[in-house]
Amino acid sequence: MSENPLSDALEPDPSTVFAALKNGQCQQVLRSLDTPMTATEIAEACDLPRSTVYGKLERMVEAGLLRKHDREEAARYTVDFEEVVVRNPNGDLELEITPPSRSAAEQLSELWGEVRAESRGD
Repeated sequence: MSENPLSDALEPDPSTVFAALKNGQCQQVLRSLDTPMTATEIAEACDLPRSTVYGKLERMVEAGLLRKHDREEAARYTVDFEEVVVRNPNGDLELEITPPSRSAAEQLSELWGEVRAESRGD
């Protein structure tokens, strides 16, 4: 798979990622996501208010740690990283988030879902 030439522009900044990773409730949500879940299911599994969960989910999607899968009935969330690596070469903080590997079929299916959602005006 070729590297996205815009990946640097799409990378979340380190402070956003660190803020999400150091937050105890975000950690709790990450640990609960062994399968795709809705915000309601996550709230129940973590014993957190839904309003809190929605905020945490938004923060982690922005940080590149979760993937939001829009569905007609309710969005589902999955963990979207295998590892987070922090480097400090020459005093410049570098952050690399390694996404899980996806087959070409999975990538195409996801892209098609996004196209359908856009055409419906979601």
